Amino acid sequence: MKQCIKYRIFPSKEQDSLLRELGFYATKLYNTDNHIRREIWEQKGEIPSWYDQRNMFVKNNNHWYRLLPSQTAQAVCKNLGDNYKSWFALRKTDTKANPPMYRKKTKLSPLTFSQHFRIENETIRFSMSRKFKKETGIGYLQFKLNKWKPILAGSVPKMATILYHKEKWMVHVTYEVPEPKPSRCKNIMSIDLGIINLATTVDMKGNCTIYKGGQALAVQHYFNKEIAKVKSKTEVQHSKKWSKALGRMNDKKIRQINQIIHTVSKSIIEEAKRNGVGTIIVGDIKNIRKGKKWNKKSGQKLHSWAFSKLTLQIEYKAILSGIRFEKVNESYTSQTCSCCGVIKKSNRKNRGLYVCNKCGNKVNADVNGSVNILQKYLRESNISRSIGSVVEPLIWRCNNVIPT
Repeated sequence: MKQCIKYRIFPSKEQDSLLRELGFYATKLYNTDNHIRREIWEQKGEIPSWYDQRNMFVKNNNHWYRLLPSQTAQAVCKNLGDNYKSWFALRKTDTKANPPMYRKKTKLSPLTFSQHFRIENETIRFSMSRKFKKETGIGYLQFKLNKWKPILAGSVPKMATILYHKEKWMVHVTYEVPEPKPSRCKNIMSIDLGIINLATTVDMKGNCTIYKGGQALAVQHYFNKEIAKVKSKTEVQHSKKWSKALGRMNDKKIRQINQIIHTVSKSIIEEAKRNGVGTIIVGDIKNIRKGKKWNKKSGQKLHSWAFSKLTLQIEYKAILSGIRFEKVNESYTSQTCSCCGVIKKSNRKNRGLYVCNKCGNKVNADVNGSVNILQKYLRESNISRSIGSVVEPLIWRCNNVIPT
């Protein structure tokens, strides 16, 4: 598996100037590529692949392409190609989706190196292109990595990306990390993700935990309210829709929500280890934001919460712990009775209660959904094992995040 570690670098004035030049070249290449793709789309109704674009730039000896290291220039084309793939996929559920936008001329694009770099003695060195070396006389850039972070034995650096973010130069190094041998434990845990309850876990032994989302919602509500206040004043006083102050507040909100996600995912993996879980199953909630009508308050909760972040955190921590991770389509799991199997939307009552009008089963709606996800996985995997009686769920709350 892959793991990304972030480092800060402190370039000299000369190095800072060179990095800014390279970031500018990458932006020019991105916008040039985007312009060509849009023209072809308008004329033929199709978008060329990033590989075709790359060959076209090489054949035409494009100025911006040649100034960048070959791997970096290819990464710019591939990044735009991936953006167009995402756009095509989004068009299936949202016909009004806009194609990738042009980048601002002042934006410094990321510089990705997949081969022309090496790390030695807590120092990273990047090789430059021949044309760049010919024009500047500089063949490589070398930086000391701030606060070296230890990595797992056997990890191999595969890619490094230089970014300019919030007036700081950062390097994101992606390592190929050896995966531990999968656990031999036969216990299986299912996870139902939600909004009021971030996660609800149930395993084969009947252990159950509800991870409350109150702290995340409180952070969300607090910052959304404060951002709305500042935004209204900014629009009136300066005729602007955004400002640096708003950006700082939004960044702080994201940091605190990410901290909650990290804490919840860590606790879930610790629970799995305690209960001897060898496999974790998560309900796949792809496209949950599309095709649904919500009131203003619920819509804000749903559309501003990144469900995928929590899933990714659980996945990578599970794999590092030797626990298998799989996804199951959770269609109708919230409407199905986990006892008799009847499917009825009206059985899900207010305040997270599920009451079956056929067998009389009365249970927490999220616990019911998690049990259904586990049962669905067992059926699809042809595993003939029963689930133990689900005990009264433990309630877990996150209290370590304070708005500051």
